[in-house]
Amino acid sequence: MSLSITGLGLVCTLGHDVVSGCAALRCGMARPHPLDLQVASTGDEPGVESVVGHPLRGFSDGFVGLGLYGLLAEGAVRDLLAYSRVEPGDGHFWGDTGLFLCLSPARIPERDELEARLHERLPSLIMRRTRLGIRSEEQRVVPQGHVSVLAAMAAAAEAFSEGRLQRALIVAVDSLTSDLDVLEALAMSRRLKTPNLPVGLMPGEAAAALLVESESSVRRRGVRAEAVVEALRVRELPAQEVPPEGPPPVLRLSEVLDETLAGATRVGDVYGDLNGEQSRAMDWGMALARLDARSVLTNARAHWPAISLGDTGAVSGAISVAAATRSFVRNYAHGDEILVWSRADSGSVASGLLIRPRE
Repeated sequence: MSLSITGLGLVCTLGHDVVSGCAALRCGMARPHPLDLQVASTGDEPGVESVVGHPLRGFSDGFVGLGLYGLLAEGAVRDLLAYSRVEPGDGHFWGDTGLFLCLSPARIPERDELEARLHERLPSLIMRRTRLGIRSEEQRVVPQGHVSVLAAMAAAAEAFSEGRLQRALIVAVDSLTSDLDVLEALAMSRRLKTPNLPVGLMPGEAAAALLVESESSVRRRGVRAEAVVEALRVRELPAQEVPPEGPPPVLRLSEVLDETLAGATRVGDVYGDLNGEQSRAMDWGMALARLDARSVLTNARAHWPAISLGDTGAVSGAISVAAATRSFVRNYAHGDEILVWSRADSGSVASGLLIRPRE
């Protein structure tokens, strides 16, 4: 089932609204800043240097835990409301809407309690702070990390086809910069980019919101879709499953890409989940080599938002979707079809095709 994107919201280091954030992303801007974690440096003058990341300075300073996630999510939702010109007090509109809250699972065992608190309290906190009338029974948490947004879209499409919902508010929020213990764990596992390890991720922090609707809802409201999402494919893998069952990540990624691209004609752009880690780059390169439909991607331009924003975890998929959608709106997309793909730390993968709406 096709999904229509009618609203966008974004809070990131390049802007506190989706218009300026995506414009800066297109320009290749970046605002990295030293984080609290320091690591050993063996350069010309041995000592210690700070790990560099992409924190939301001037917006999230001083906030941690539930307060931080609530602040970021509220900012993204308020931007979506302004962008889509939807009133938060419209009870009929929000009564037919479901909330899909996209998060990452706890990155270290010591944060299991925070994860449980976010699942339990963050949806109601967002509703209270934004005054949206989404029913509690239609509020759902999707804790699948990088693939959360595409997985939420697939779940929303199922709800639309069953007639349970007319639209869905997908909110993604994540921070890899605010927790020193998480940063230390990433550094110990050699996943962080440091002065002594040039291959690795740079921690990011962001929140994004997407409003997706069924085609019937778009026609009934008389609004224009800014992008249409089709061919969603998700291959989930439990985060704690070691070793993974089934094909290795490279095979799962090539499978979902092949299925998504089966009906494509010519993809002009690709927005993907490369974050500086060698394993992801190898998965993407090997998946391209295995794709039966690789000719569809021959002239596609590749875009990696993490270059400008760092690894934004569960928000990465929403940033890719928002940036791709804005490329249709501003008419700088290189075609009428855009591939978006995500890969979670667990090995789960997902992909979807964004289509330029017909006039």
